Amino acid sequence: WSDRNRDGQSQASKHANPKDPRSRYGARGGRGGGRGFDSWRDKPLRVRVASVEVRPEWQALDGSNASEDFTMALPQMDKLKTDDEPTGEDVGAVGNVYFASKVVDKASVRSALPLKKLAEPKPLHFPTIDDPVIKKLASQGKAQIFTTDLALAVLMSAPRSVISWDLVVQRSGSSLFIDIREGSSVYDTTVNETAQDAPDDENKEQAMNSMTALAAEAGYINYCYLMQCLDGSTAPTPVDPKSAPVAFDTPLPTGKGFRYRRWQLEDDLAMVVRCEIDGAMATKDGSTAFITCKALNEFDAKVSGIDWRQKLESQRAAVLANELKNNRNKLARWTCQALLAGVDYMKLGFISRVHSKDNTNHVILQSQVYRPEEFAKQIDLKTENMWGITRTVTKRLLQLPIEDHQALCKYLMLKDPNKPTVHMYKVPADAFDFEVEEEEGDAMQEDDNDSDFD
Repeated sequence: WSDRNRDGQSQASKHANPKDPRSRYGARGGRGGGRGFDSWRDKPLRVRVASVEVRPEWQALDGSNASEDFTMALPQMDKLKTDDEPTGEDVGAVGNVYFASKVVDKASVRSALPLKKLAEPKPLHFPTIDDPVIKKLASQGKAQIFTTDLALAVLMSAPRSVISWDLVVQRSGSSLFIDIREGSSVYDTTVNETAQDAPDDENKEQAMNSMTALAAEAGYINYCYLMQCLDGSTAPTPVDPKSAPVAFDTPLPTGKGFRYRRWQLEDDLAMVVRCEIDGAMATKDGSTAFITCKALNEFDAKVSGIDWRQKLESQRAAVLANELKNNRNKLARWTCQALLAGVDYMKLGFISRVHSKDNTNHVILQSQVYRPEEFAKQIDLKTENMWGITRTVTKRLLQLPIEDHQALCKYLMLKDPNKPTVHMYKVPADAFDFEVEEEEGDAMQEDDNDSDFD
């Protein structure tokens, strides 16, 4: 910051009395104002890129070329609400989950627990339209809308989002399927997305603190923390012991569990959501409670504004408030997922780098357990707005045009990278269908004695 003009002479010396009667702050015009020197308001607007490249053959449903306008404004979505929130009911469950380990609960700032380094697998891409449980429910007419907890959480928290995201919408007859595209940025764990000075990929000198590098680091931390939270030495417990076994084309990995839940949005409109369960824990009365496990990560205290090692134990509320300011969208998504899954608890880990200039070694400073409903109130996540968005958006998506000669019509919802707007495109039926060529030895194999728990 400089207050010197081109001739090198200080503005203060050239203007002995800079006070302006129009403002008690003088000629500056306000606190931190900028006449005579640079201001943060003079920073050029950041130009972000879309999460997927828009192809020329895609048809934009924006009111042009005789098409109906399906564009959605996020500020308007933020105002939606419903007075009668639907209640979820379980309609199925598959898989099993491990019980939680108590080791991570002992971690503290003074007795930090090293985060174990594990081999992170690819995100499990399992579209609802290929899910045998969803297919059966759709054939039985149990609902008209089918989606996953992550995809629906993206919609529910959309007004808080800044960076671009996209969802695939498919219509087959009277059924609507909302999925995440394979390789989508939705699978990434963003860092400081809603911060005033959010990270980007332009600063080559701070490559490890770029937006992409931080997202990769946060995703890895979340996977390692989840594995460390679970006790792989014990036998996993089924999500629902009474549920009948389901044959999947690709068997679910051990420790992966899904719960299928149904909501009646209106008298003639129902929705089924496949929700992921992370783990289980035994309660004092001997029953089993289900949990989700997520991790917040500190990469540089100077950037975040609060040093966790100094404030986490004495001022945890201040740390969480600061994280809410910097990661409003991420925390909202996690909470939406927990509420949709109907889990009993959210386990939230606070993970920090051992050193701010080393993004490969981390420690667990603390773990906290929250009730999802209570945590939603703490972060000002209003459930009436969540369901208001869900009801309004899904009813609008059911109005998407259907071609008579096509058994399946595919669309793409795309959040504008630089505006609070969601665009809708009609895409070819084979869009985003690609085969990943892998060596036979690289294929993921199911192993009851998973080394991640060693």
